[in-house]
Amino acid sequence: MTHRDQTILDHLPQVELLARRLHRRCPQVELDDLISAGAIGLIKAVDRFDPSRNLKLKTFAEHRIQGALLDYLRLVDPLPRSTRQFQKRRDAILASYAEQDHPTQRQLAEMLGISELKFIQMSRALRAAEILHFEDLPDYLRRRVA
Repeated sequence: MTHRDQTILDHLPQVELLARRLHRRCPQVELDDLISAGAIGLIKAVDRFDPSRNLKLKTFAEHRIQGALLDYLRLVDPLPRSTRQFQKRRDAILASYAEQDHPTQRQLAEMLGISELKFIQMSRALRAAEILHFEDLPDYLRRRVA
């Protein structure tokens, strides 16, 4: 086994740790897929590491692994970042109204600083990107599909 291969194997637990941490925030993505993407980032980090820069491989690799994980998430996400940012901001506003009546569509759009039409379009894009699981479909639809 080469020194490179051993170095990669030695740092695989770091990949798994970072992938598991991200998986807790994005459970809809398969953990094994995240680990694979992180491993590619680790391999690239080992190949590009320059010890003369006074930086530890672990630190350098962590940035590369995290970058590879985020690149993978962007690759599999059908929505652009702007729509995800909209979702995050909208959900934060709605969470602050947990005990009270929720604001109207128009009020939410105003709070987000966008037009009501834009709010409707982005909300529809989010709904369209939701993943439906076969088991969650009503029986009459499952029979039609099967």
